[in-house]
Amino acid sequence: MQSTAPVPPPPADQERRAPARRWVVPVSVAVAVAVLAPVLWVAGGFKETPKQPGKPAGKALDLGLFSVTVHDARAGLADGQFGAAKERYLIVRMRVLNKGKETVSLSDGGLKDGVVARTAAGKWVEPDRFEGVAGGTATSTTQPGLPVEASAMWKLGQSEVPAKLTVGLRMWKYDHGFTDTAFNWLPDKADDALAGRLALPVGR
Repeated sequence: MQSTAPVPPPPADQERRAPARRWVVPVSVAVAVAVLAPVLWVAGGFKETPKQPGKPAGKALDLGLFSVTVHDARAGLADGQFGAAKERYLIVRMRVLNKGKETVSLSDGGLKDGVVARTAAGKWVEPDRFEGVAGGTATSTTQPGLPVEASAMWKLGQSEVPAKLTVGLRMWKYDHGFTDTAFNWLPDKADDALAGRLALPVGR
């Protein structure tokens, strides 16, 4: 898959997820009984809002801690985790550049926390997996100044492949959490605010 205002550098000594889910949405039947069905993915076309500006693929987006260039989206098979059989995924490829001073994970507690895709029910969900390659070698982290070709992956299961996938990228801010006073890079999840929203055609 292929993906800028200066960010005030934090003090060198002060830099520093949502659990994996099975994507199901409730469907009402005639007798008003809730039934669980595979997740239905959005086919794009959501109206742009000030908090979710539409952005094109192929251009770098400044997310504060990261610069991310989204390349494309496709449906494909990937090896299951822990030796499991291959599974179907929606895969969004992107180029990631860590602009900070510390190594940051691609998955939990890192970039994964700031990448979401929208289901047909209107819910933003984080990827099930995140994989990366840097300098021809597989990696699960981003190092300062070293570009990583990464793949954000959502389980597709037996759901039909959507024509388009709506993906959102969150801004990262150097701030402190509700329960601590130490400053760290944190994704802005307030009111579904996004640094950019992309409607990507899904290849096969």
